[in-house]
Amino acid sequence: MTEITCSIVVPVYNSEQSLIELHQRISNVLINENVTYEIIFIDDYSHDNSWEVLEKIKMQDDNCVIIRLIRNFGQHNALLCGMKKAKGKYIICLDDDLQHPPEEIPKLLSAVDEKTQVIYGKYSEKRHSRLENSLSSIFQYFIHRILNMPKSIYFSSFVLYDRSFMKYISSLQISRVFLPALVAQVVPPMRIKNITVLHEPRKFGRSNYSLSKYFKYSLTLLINHSSLPLRLVSVIGILISFVSFLFGFIIFIRHFLDPSYGLMGWTSLIVALTFFNGMVLFSLGILGEYMHRMLSEMTYTQPYIIERIID
Repeated sequence: MTEITCSIVVPVYNSEQSLIELHQRISNVLINENVTYEIIFIDDYSHDNSWEVLEKIKMQDDNCVIIRLIRNFGQHNALLCGMKKAKGKYIICLDDDLQHPPEEIPKLLSAVDEKTQVIYGKYSEKRHSRLENSLSSIFQYFIHRILNMPKSIYFSSFVLYDRSFMKYISSLQISRVFLPALVAQVVPPMRIKNITVLHEPRKFGRSNYSLSKYFKYSLTLLINHSSLPLRLVSVIGILISFVSFLFGFIIFIRHFLDPSYGLMGWTSLIVALTFFNGMVLFSLGILGEYMHRMLSEMTYTQPYIIERIID
């Protein structure tokens, strides 16, 4: 059996308009490169006719594998599903909206060397709206701070993974997947590389990366891969305890110097009670989120469930 050189993994969500062109362009590029390949499409429970389009593509091309998930699990979970099914020596992930030009795939392949396990495409110019670019920049900063990764590494969804990377993560059972965090856990920074690629304007529809998606991934990154919220609660608790102790000490001294000095008024008491109760509820909310995610992992929640696969 011929070894597959390159596995292309594409998560699909409501992209019926772009799939045929995307498949054709990927195939043309890899045929011209004279490499053996497979293309894995993972339909993350689209609400349009994406699955029907993928079935037509599969009927015309035996190099395609199409997978449909039983519900929407999110982009990174869908990518992990496809990556675990991939058989290629190199696994290349790109989006389904044609903003990652398939013609840039050879740049990633040409950058491969023995020391590199992960190669991220770094866009020469991001062809998003100003708001999306701003959110993306903030998210990049957030990723670097939380994962403690060098600022020189640019994380993107157009990426090549060496097969050896899959050996490290294939046994992981994690319900909320965030691939840059997995890379940061198992790949040393010196084995991660950036290569400049083009980024094209969106041809169809609009981006699925809304403010809520950025918030969701930020929360996953912050809670699943950082102890910062717990440390923040601890610091706030220490500061409040110190202020309370200082406030009580001042009242004691004033009462000692002037026995006629009475208790604080009703307003001060209510403000203090409201503030402290609010902090308690805030702390419980943070701890509750941790407990919820621990419960999810302990009950073996799956990162994805396949409804149908045509290989």
